Amino acid sequence: MKIAILGSTGFLGKVLLEKALNAGYQVRTLVRDPAKLGQFRDRVELVEGNIFRASDIEEAVLGTEAVLSTVGPPQRNPKHPEKYEQAMKDLVAAMENHEIKRLIHVGGSVHAGGEGENWTVGRRLLRLMLQLVWKPGLVAKQLEWEVLKGSNLDWTLLRPPHIVKGKPAGTVSADEKNLSKTNVNVEDLADFMLAQIQSKEWIRRAPLVAAAK
Repeated sequence: MKIAILGSTGFLGKVLLEKALNAGYQVRTLVRDPAKLGQFRDRVELVEGNIFRASDIEEAVLGTEAVLSTVGPPQRNPKHPEKYEQAMKDLVAAMENHEIKRLIHVGGSVHAGGEGENWTVGRRLLRLMLQLVWKPGLVAKQLEWEVLKGSNLDWTLLRPPHIVKGKPAGTVSADEKNLSKTNVNVEDLADFMLAQIQSKEWIRRAPLVAAAK
């Protein structure tokens, strides 16, 4: 099965790319700097470009059956949330043009999914901190989600808290109402993300994905 991965040179994206290749997926990826792919450069179908050009996005998803995206504003000095909104609109349009239905994207745990969510102290503190230091990033992620909601895609938006390195647990907690912990291992999150390609459980839903209790 051929998939597209957007954001494959980032913290989560690198892990996701390696796991996808090791699992036997054919991967097509969009990167600005191919050198950042390192040892995986010769194992992927490479599209050199960036997510802010609609033509690059269209080329990146061409011929694939599912798209996995870890794209988002940088951790330091995020700007221009409207650019990420437009990039998501371009991605949705490209997928719809090529009749690609499955999209798995990464948002964040500080965004509310609806009534009845349990806002623990840890989750509230995380949101407060991000509002202080990463507000444009939060706005960008919310705008991306609104675009997804208005699309006809079979999307899943993962809402993780702080993503950390370390020894993977081999499992995560996924729940639309409750965030089990305020962190999640990067490998566990990547595994869960890949599992969604074939799963129908979270289609058009946005689970909070964190380390299991």
